[in-house]
Amino acid sequence: MWLTIGICLLAALLWPRGGSRRRTGADPLFKRTGKHWRRNYSRRSFLRLGGTMAAAGILAYSGLDEAVEGWHAGVVRSPGTDVAARAVKPLGERFWFWNWALLAAVDGWWRTSVWTRWGRKNFEAMIVGLPVLWTVQRGLGANRPESDDASPHWRPFQAAHSASGHAFIAGVAGFNLANRLPRPIQRGAARFGFMLTGWSRLNDRKHYVSQILLGWTIAFNAVEAVKDKDSEESETS
Repeated sequence: MWLTIGICLLAALLWPRGGSRRRTGADPLFKRTGKHWRRNYSRRSFLRLGGTMAAAGILAYSGLDEAVEGWHAGVVRSPGTDVAARAVKPLGERFWFWNWALLAAVDGWWRTSVWTRWGRKNFEAMIVGLPVLWTVQRGLGANRPESDDASPHWRPFQAAHSASGHAFIAGVAGFNLANRLPRPIQRGAARFGFMLTGWSRLNDRKHYVSQILLGWTIAFNAVEAVKDKDSEESETS
């Protein structure tokens, strides 16, 4: 954890001069958080999340969640998929929050670069998205496939696994990265690569498909909320 954070912070501080500059008159950290919150809790965001919750409910109560999980465990899962899952799962670990927080602080108060701007967007998205994630996780109260009852049914406040946190954390980074890439194939690759972390939770029997979809949707809403719609453009164009 700390090694990864240290490497990322060092990269931000030592970024080549051509790609970074001193902060002069830029928005300090948290200045636009209120605006981001309003966007994340807008009608459009709630409609998007509500649609996903409706789909998640169908998956959970129709038996499709359990059918897909059983099929994947019995037919798809193998030593090879386990290796792949171990490789992509770390992209959704909790320590990334602190990594993005450090990069956001560097970007807001000292030096900005392509790397720190991406980190700042990730941090800002997590700030507005995590309350929704925690509310859905605990509010719906579904359990894991590996739990004693192995039921995806919603039982409010009985468990805290109704939305995948790994899918959310990796999704934030992937969706934000895609927004900063110039070509459709690059944007698609970024989204797909980070969304594999959600798949790793299905492979490891930690989450059902409905729970992964909710994690991705909450991440997408948060990224849309912090997106600079007026001036953000490809960082590499």
